Amino acid sequence: MAQVKCKACGFVMDEKRLGDVCPACGVPKKAFEPWTDDMSPRRRALLTLNLHPIALHFPQAFSAMIPVFILAGLLLPLPFGFEVSQAVRLLSVLVFPFAIAAFSSGIIDGMTRFKRLGTPSLVRKIILGLIFLTASFSLSLVAILNEAIEPVRWHIFALAFLCVGLQVALAQIGKRLMCIYLPGK
Repeated sequence: MAQVKCKACGFVMDEKRLGDVCPACGVPKKAFEPWTDDMSPRRRALLTLNLHPIALHFPQAFSAMIPVFILAGLLLPLPFGFEVSQAVRLLSVLVFPFAIAAFSSGIIDGMTRFKRLGTPSLVRKIILGLIFLTASFSLSLVAILNEAIEPVRWHIFALAFLCVGLQVALAQIGKRLMCIYLPGK
């Protein structure tokens, strides 16, 4: 089936499904041009699994919830406050293993998408990713070494906040690279 690509936004779709306007950006039909996928089916299939975008959402969600739970724990009465602090500890411990999964899937995604990891944007992402791994390891270690969250609550809060900031920086680079694929096998 013939495919077309919007010159304005890069949206690709089957030519038969094209209406009067681009479904993604709304420009007229005349902005579309014929398009052929230059990527090998194996590479396309691997990228279509979206392993990296899925894997990175776990440490993002965990890191973002930790400060929220810490603040909520301060407001809740004792039995609930204790349960919230246990949830904070569990999330803090889990951030690092999920960060490893996100980092590893990012390396695989980068190699699949760009064929090499030495481009300036990927190098910046790898460096930030390593800093994020270090921060998430520190967060998990603090939670593991302290049975009670109360004495280290603000250390955990700061480390989780740092993890969120690093993930925002990584996402800023990643969103610019998301739709880039080098042709070939």
